[in-house]
Amino acid sequence: MNRLTTLFFMAAVFAPLQAYADSHFYQCQVMSDAYIKADGSLDVLRDSPRVGEKFTVIKGTGEVIGDVMDALSTPKVLASGNGKGSYKVLWEQNAAGNNGAFVDYLNIDEFVKGKKKPFGFFSGGLLLTGLCE
Repeated sequence: MNRLTTLFFMAAVFAPLQAYADSHFYQCQVMSDAYIKADGSLDVLRDSPRVGEKFTVIKGTGEVIGDVMDALSTPKVLASGNGKGSYKVLWEQNAAGNNGAFVDYLNIDEFVKGKKKPFGFFSGGLLLTGLCE
């Protein structure tokens, strides 16, 4: 099975889980979309098509299922998260140049009390925030 078929299958299987918190997955929804402007300030996009979009994170592997982010491969879970710390995933991909790299980072505040945990996803100058369950 190719990767796209596998992701489609997994998304179809996990879709019914959205209503339930699961110890193996995070179901996340984007609440804001912003980027860093040339002057260093943050510009929040008011009419972003990403706001309201949902994605799933497989906790054990860091894989992301959903169309919110570009295809991310080879995730590395840096921290599993618990009552005192955040869940953290890092993606690093080589850029088409000498010693260049693209780095993406997802942080989910697992330590926040309650079912909803805030997240931040950083990719270059892009920042997505929202809530995960």
